[in-house]
Order: sequence, then C-alpha cells, then structure tokens
Amino acid sequence: MITYKPLIWVEGIIGSGKSTFSRLLAKKLNLRYIAEPVDNDYLTIFYENPKRWAFPMQIDLLHKRYALQKLAAFEAIGESDYQGVVLDRGLPGDRVFARLHMLAGNISEVEWKTYLRAYDTMTCSLIPPSLMIFLDVEPKVAMKRMQKRDRSFEARVPLDYLEKLERGYMDLLAEIDSGQHAWSRGMELIRLPWNTDHQPMENIVQKLSQKYRLEVLDE
Repeated sequence: MITYKPLIWVEGIIGSGKSTFSRLLAKKLNLRYIAEPVDNDYLTIFYENPKRWAFPMQIDLLHKRYALQKLAAFEAIGESDYQGVVLDRGLPGDRVFARLHMLAGNISEVEWKTYLRAYDTMTCSLIPPSLMIFLDVEPKVAMKRMQKRDRSFEARVPLDYLEKLERGYMDLLAEIDSGQHAWSRGMELIRLPWNTDHQPMENIVQKLSQKYRLEVLDE
C-alpha cells in the first residue's frame, strides 16, 4: 500500500503573499517547497501584443506548472527527508489566469477550448492535493504589497485586473465547493484571511501538524 505525504497547494491573487507564506510553511514543517515558474519568455512580447501572445504564453506556463506538479507528486510518494510538499500555485490557479484572458478577448474561443483540453488531460493524470490553502487578500491590499516589493513587470498590473482575478478565484472556490472538479474530491479547502502583513503562522502550522502528524521544526 502506497503512503502519501501531504501535498499542499497554496493559491491567491498576485500580491497575496503566497510565495512568502509557502516558504515559511515549508520551513516550519520541513516540506519540500516548489516555487512558481520564474522564467517567462513571453512576458515582454505579451505586453506588447496581448492578443497575439496570451494563448502561447498560457500554454507554456501550463506545461511548466504541470512539470512542477509531477515533481510534487513524485515527492509525495517518494523516499526523502521531507515530511510533505507545498506547491506555490497549482494548475487550477493557472486556469484562473487563462480564463481572464479569454474573457478579455486575448484568447479566442477555439484557443480556450484547446487550453481546456490540455488542462483537463493534465489534471486527470495528477495526484490530487491533500489540501488547498487560499490566502484571502483584498485587491487594494495586494496592490500595496506589489508596489512595496517594486517588481518591474508588476508595475503594469492595474487594480481592476486584481479585482477580476479575485472574482475568478471566487468562481474557482465555488466550483470546488459544489464538487465540479474531480481532482478536488476529498481535498480540504482552507481560506485564510491574509490582509495583515507579517501575520503569525502558529495556528495554521499547529493545525496541519496535528492533522497530518507532522513534526514542527524549532526556529
């Protein structure tokens, strides 16, 4: 019988703090931290011509995230010193971004259908997560965090895009609650209010430690 280690997906809009949260959670519970793809060859040309490059950019990101999720799944069933895995945004989060491009007209109807076929094939072949943690952050708060960290590519992101992104995630969470996604069956969903910077993580760490019988590492 295969024993699975906990596999945790962390989701949130841009500026929610999910990367920082994921790294800290991994450190406190000795989890393998798998970061988002950082090499995006399309980003510059996408901003120059969104309608031309949105679809290939999202397909490229989808494949990169799929590769990382295969790595996460391997770690969850493999022999290692880690107690589990925490993944910084999963395929469902990627779908939220792609859907926004479709709604904005940057991805055509036929391209959207092609994306969904690829997405459905990939999600059907993945080990589902044990837990999804959604960091619930207001778009205005996320915008202030983005301005503070001053990343050049984020300067192009307007507040109304973050608001649309938040609505896209609310749609995803509603779909999960209603059982529309096969991969989410049996998965626990936690929505964490995360508007305040530098929030203590003791509660969520203790909750996960007790649920999955994980050792909490000393600072």
